[in-house]
Amino acid sequence: MRYVNRFFIIGIVVVFLFTTATSAFEIYQTIEKNKDIETITLDFSFSKPKLEKIKIKNKIFDRVTIDSLQNTYGLNKPSLPVKPVKILLPQGRNVKNIEVYTSNKISLGKGFNIETGGNLVPLTDTYMMRSRDKFSSVSQGIGCTIMSKGFNSLYQNIGVYIYRGFSILHVNIYPVQYDIETGELSFFNDVKLVVETEESQVYKAFRGFPRDYKIVRDIVDNPSCLDTYKPVSMGRSYSIETHEYVIITSEKFKNANGEYTFQDLMYDKLLKGLNPKIVTVEEIMNNPEYGVFGSWGDGNSENPFYQSEITGNLELFDDKPARIRNFIRYAYMEWGTDYVLLGGDADVINPEDNIIPLRGLFANESGLPLTSTFSPSEEEDDIPSDVYYACLDGNFNYDCDMHFGESADRNDVNSIDEADLYAEVWVGRACVDSKEEISNFVMKTLKYEEMGKDPYLSKILFVGEDLGTSFYTRWGGDYKDLIESYVPSQYNLTKLYDRDHEYNDWSPQEFFDLLVTNPVQIINHDGHGNEDYMLKVYGSDIRLLENEKPFFIYSHSCLTGAFDNYNCWSGYVSGDCIAEILTCEIPYGAYACILNARFGLGSEDSIESPSGAYDSSFYKALFTENIRQLGPANHYSKQDNIWRIDENGYRWCYYQTNLFGDPELSIRDPNDVSPEKPSKPVGTTRGKPGEEYTYTTAAVDPDGDDLYYWFDWGDGTYSGWLGPYQSGETANGSHKWSDRGEYMVRVKAKNTKGLQSEWSDPLSINMPRGRGLYRFLLLRFLDGFSYLFDVSI
Repeated sequence: MRYVNRFFIIGIVVVFLFTTATSAFEIYQTIEKNKDIETITLDFSFSKPKLEKIKIKNKIFDRVTIDSLQNTYGLNKPSLPVKPVKILLPQGRNVKNIEVYTSNKISLGKGFNIETGGNLVPLTDTYMMRSRDKFSSVSQGIGCTIMSKGFNSLYQNIGVYIYRGFSILHVNIYPVQYDIETGELSFFNDVKLVVETEESQVYKAFRGFPRDYKIVRDIVDNPSCLDTYKPVSMGRSYSIETHEYVIITSEKFKNANGEYTFQDLMYDKLLKGLNPKIVTVEEIMNNPEYGVFGSWGDGNSENPFYQSEITGNLELFDDKPARIRNFIRYAYMEWGTDYVLLGGDADVINPEDNIIPLRGLFANESGLPLTSTFSPSEEEDDIPSDVYYACLDGNFNYDCDMHFGESADRNDVNSIDEADLYAEVWVGRACVDSKEEISNFVMKTLKYEEMGKDPYLSKILFVGEDLGTSFYTRWGGDYKDLIESYVPSQYNLTKLYDRDHEYNDWSPQEFFDLLVTNPVQIINHDGHGNEDYMLKVYGSDIRLLENEKPFFIYSHSCLTGAFDNYNCWSGYVSGDCIAEILTCEIPYGAYACILNARFGLGSEDSIESPSGAYDSSFYKALFTENIRQLGPANHYSKQDNIWRIDENGYRWCYYQTNLFGDPELSIRDPNDVSPEKPSKPVGTTRGKPGEEYTYTTAAVDPDGDDLYYWFDWGDGTYSGWLGPYQSGETANGSHKWSDRGEYMVRVKAKNTKGLQSEWSDPLSINMPRGRGLYRFLLLRFLDGFSYLFDVSI
């Protein structure tokens, strides 16, 4: 017991280093009460299913739905209501057994012909790709009535995934059962889920931060199990150094001298209190700690993220992507890092510009028409995905073959998912390969973030194209209408749809004119594309954009985010993809975007689609869950769809939707206003080095929010955020200067929403030489003339 108490105290101290002692105590004080949890029981009640007749390709089917539940859409499997459940397992325990108990079965009748999930269709077209002409549709010709067996399972175990050391079990509950032989539908009103657990390994990659607990509390259905989690001894002490925001780039870009640099972005993060840091790829590659057998490598069983022994080709886990990922593991654990910006391009055929190399992840193509019709050179297996750098548990290649991130049914060694599907850090990429591109990227990021109240912040544009007849509906606008319900009333929504256009074909010039005359902060797009084509124009046309106010765009289009510059018809090309043009290569365009590295996916037989699901979850994150930061919102959209990760096309889209932009950047709310400019600091203007002086200021927040203040003392040091103070209340900060000289002191304010004011007018402070020094110099001067006063005989 003595050892346990000592360990408990050490755990509290570790958390204290990163946060406050009060919040840490509130989390851990109930641990002992729950340490023996072995069985988790959850009860669910469901309303009666609704039935309706639907027509798909001139055939009549039955659709069954339950209010508040989504439906499955597995390939050639019946589409039935599902309740995804996310269960937090107690720390140090794993799943031993799952049981489901139900109420009496209620028959809904026989002879039903339930709709099934059909094939998917890429948002591209071979004719368009080869001739760069008007799109023509390509029919897949595969019906949706094939079904190999009935569906009578009450639950499905999706798997256990680890988030920041918390073990989360995903289980799908199916309250409606279907027997294909008789066509009978049956239903259960009440379902009890019982998960029996057994002792297992304790995941050491657990920081115990209050912010981690808070996120998990919002994810799982049984947050009471949070009390079982406490810090784990790793045999070494945590670093006192903290860097919540890290930029990884090359040595030559670390201090690039463009108009805007990564140092400017660092300063912006510093003003937010994030204590950022730049680390170079060269530093990472030269540090053996990040090698395969280093402290953070996948060949070291002491690595806190270690999950399985490597028995295959070690070179797979010791290349540049593996070492960069191992460094991110270190930063996450030792520095408390939450945000990572990958500051470099990933051109495969140009080694000089392959700064932050990609890791390709494998997705099952069942039901995807990736045959010789669409990809004559080869089937696309390994998708460029920065998920590899965000999700840090395991090695993504359990069977040590040439494919990373395989689903359980493709794993050659064991039936487990190779991919870690929860992100420990939030990742964005700046595909820069020159100081000019760094300048463009940083300038647009800061311009958007620092913009005051502006009408354009309230404007959202939905863009939908004519997709062709291969899809359930040919109109991209129909898919965009599914997102409309997420848009809050304070935004003004404009639609540019081929469906609603006089000629069923809006022109690129209309789009370009709209960006200039009616600028918007968000664009949501559903249309065709390739690595050099989007919004009905080519990359050369996008380079002509002159919108003064940058936008964010989320698009379903194919290959527009292929940051490896891959074209599925001709292989790797020299030109950069649309995402790079929009965010880095021009001073206009987008401050950020989320685009597909490979094919965006629609559906033949349902308006539901993989690309549409991730799109919906992203806007759900922004406007329903209030997750405004781009990195967290992008990863929320992925995690919101884990329950169907192995349905047709969902793993594919999980991997390929990459963020090109600053992961910490927040989408602005048009109703939010920044604090007013603080008053010029008041205090001593002439003083002595080494003595402390206090300065005061005040600012008003238009919404009456509390304020924090940041003093820049003019000598390269800062106060950090001081406060909170009430709006209009006088704030003060104190400082001592160590050297003589003149210093310009200024201050800015930040409200509780995170919005910052502009800098105050500066106050000039003079630190002359002290009087003692002047007296000493005067005596030395007079000593030189002492002979004039010599009265000796």
